[in-house]
Amino acid sequence: MDDSRTESQKPTIRDVAKRAGVSVGTVSNVLNRRIPVTPKRRIAVARAIAAMGYRPNRIAQSLRGAAPRVVGLVAHDTQSAYFAALLDRFETFGAARGYEVMQVLTRSDPAVELRRTKALLDRQVDGLILVPTARPQATFDLIAESGVPAVMVDRAFDDPRFDYVTMDNAAAMARLVRDLAAASRERSLFVVRWPERVTTRARIAAFERTGRKTGIATSVLARDPDDAAFARQIARILESTGKPDTIVASNSAIALPLLATLTKLGLAIPKDVSVVAFDEPIWAPVVSPPLTVVRHPVDAIAGSAWDILIDRIENRTRAGARVTHEAEIVLRASVRGARSV
Repeated sequence: MDDSRTESQKPTIRDVAKRAGVSVGTVSNVLNRRIPVTPKRRIAVARAIAAMGYRPNRIAQSLRGAAPRVVGLVAHDTQSAYFAALLDRFETFGAARGYEVMQVLTRSDPAVELRRTKALLDRQVDGLILVPTARPQATFDLIAESGVPAVMVDRAFDDPRFDYVTMDNAAAMARLVRDLAAASRERSLFVVRWPERVTTRARIAAFERTGRKTGIATSVLARDPDDAAFARQIARILESTGKPDTIVASNSAIALPLLATLTKLGLAIPKDVSVVAFDEPIWAPVVSPPLTVVRHPVDAIAGSAWDILIDRIENRTRAGARVTHEAEIVLRASVRGARSV
């Protein structure tokens, strides 16, 4: 944005609507949340607002007399395509609504999660969005005591003090296993990094349960964090009797070294082994063969979480929402016998 613009040259709501390819009413609904807007249009409007530097008068007026509002974002890492995309969406929504987004990473360590959440609260953030660790109780207690609104993303717990926005992991895994059965896959391996996480536990339970129902033999591998050691794990499994004909990676950070290992072992995909990722990195459709993925509903999850949090901040409504969005299975040529798209 050119700071030398005069007031008359500053972008208007009509300019934003034109750039986003939507109506003025849609832009207004995104800003004021009067009527629900589809995730696709919400993202288009948010990106147009951020690109043009548009600020509604009510936000500009509030900023003249006070510091910008800040949302703290606590995530474990940015290695998976899903989490990187989520963080991008929250940054976009923040820019559109006049909020600063302050991001910290926990590396899945509950002690680090507690310390960095406390640091955000000490800086008097207006709200928090968390991707919780496997043991977030101390952090939950700290947030509840602070009174700061918080929304938990990706992982749902039984604690009623907060809002939760997640993907239906069990349903996604069940659909995937049924698709594998329909493609005549008989033995599947699910590779995970953190088997104790609530999302991973839900996926494993559905993987095993649906495998029994469909006649697919299932097994689970907790991957070694060292890529060389992980390659040896995969090599041993593929050399064993009853080796899997399909390997499902729990995220793109696992899928990439898995593909590298299979290539190094001289195995052809999907002739020798089929591969699926519970994630969709940007390279998924362009690798050879294109990778079958479980596509997270990133826009829907981020949009729901952001709207709930802003409602808690600005209207002081009570927490307790539980919102679940459905994933999409995108079958591609990396699964033998599957209908490619």
